[in-house]
Amino acid sequence: MVENMRLQLILQRWFFQGLYDMKCALLGGIALILGATASFSEVTPDTATIEILGQPTDNWFINRSREGAYLFDAASGDMLGLLSLTPYTPAIAVNRNRNEVYAGESYLSRLYRGKREDVLTIYDISTLAPIAEIDIPEKMVEVVGDTNIGLMGNGQHVTVYNLTPAQSVSVIDIKQRKFVGEISTPGCGMVMPVDNSSFLMICGDGSVQLIELAKDGSEFRRIRSDIFFSVENDAVFDRVAKTRDGWLLLSHTGLIYEVSANASNIYITEPWSIVGKGDRDGLWRPGGTGPLTVHRATNTAFVLMHQGGVDTHHEPGSELWVFDTEKQQRVMRWSLEDKWSEVLVLQTDEPRLIAATNDGELQIYNALKQVLERTIDDPGPGIWLLQEF
Repeated sequence: MVENMRLQLILQRWFFQGLYDMKCALLGGIALILGATASFSEVTPDTATIEILGQPTDNWFINRSREGAYLFDAASGDMLGLLSLTPYTPAIAVNRNRNEVYAGESYLSRLYRGKREDVLTIYDISTLAPIAEIDIPEKMVEVVGDTNIGLMGNGQHVTVYNLTPAQSVSVIDIKQRKFVGEISTPGCGMVMPVDNSSFLMICGDGSVQLIELAKDGSEFRRIRSDIFFSVENDAVFDRVAKTRDGWLLLSHTGLIYEVSANASNIYITEPWSIVGKGDRDGLWRPGGTGPLTVHRATNTAFVLMHQGGVDTHHEPGSELWVFDTEKQQRVMRWSLEDKWSEVLVLQTDEPRLIAATNDGELQIYNALKQVLERTIDDPGPGIWLLQEF
């Protein structure tokens, strides 16, 4: 009996001690919460801000990658911002006069499948934020290429190349913010603006086509050149380079054609070869994803070259050859430590050259002095296309 009473007393003491401990723990927790609340009340929350970019300079360029268009300043190597484009955006067109960027974009309701919707998105250069969308036909080509969208010289119309596989061009009035119409262009692709309201297209038979737009954006006139290159024996690259008066086209064997136009005529120069006899014996050919770029003020062309046979035009360059396009002469030859897949020369007074290496870096050079100024180690997830901004 005495033992039972003693056991009950012990159990009661444990029970009430447990309640006391729980009470202390609870009061301590409340004190901590109240103290933390008081501390948090003294913290000033950050205010979200949007950084405003200054006026674009000729040192600005973009890397079109898997996640959008990364904007860089070549003078500093700094990344200035990101245009969050869809993976299906072929390229952008920049209108500095209106402080706008135009991007043809495709959206699928299930990300990679489902109902498709195509729009021309207008971005504000100052914030890189979208400010307008214009519906266009669900036909836009989804292959990356800087001539798959074009801003006309009058600054009013943008053209977007369509491929379904039928070929056509969508015309958008960016001042009135409306889709104008679709122009059928069977057998001809790409958009190369010339003059105020005209553009050239490369055609599958080895010719080029000129289309002039009326003031309202409809087709006004169309003319076709004679065939001047062989699609089967020596096709031209689909990456062309803008000159002061027109466009340079480069063939797989190294022939250069300069194509220009006015409203009613197409002009094509006699081709000249960047590959001399000795170079041909060494099997030198242009190659890469972006093998040609031109500094317009000095008429200087930069071409990536490699040694290889027929159908090696996709191979990256082991050398960079530099040409005076007026004299049609090579003026410089670089031997590259790293192979380059693409080059872009910026239109700065002293040319800066952007080179995409096979290791996924961007190297920035003084183009005429062959001096490496800086390297961008992480330009984004993939280098799909380098473009002037």
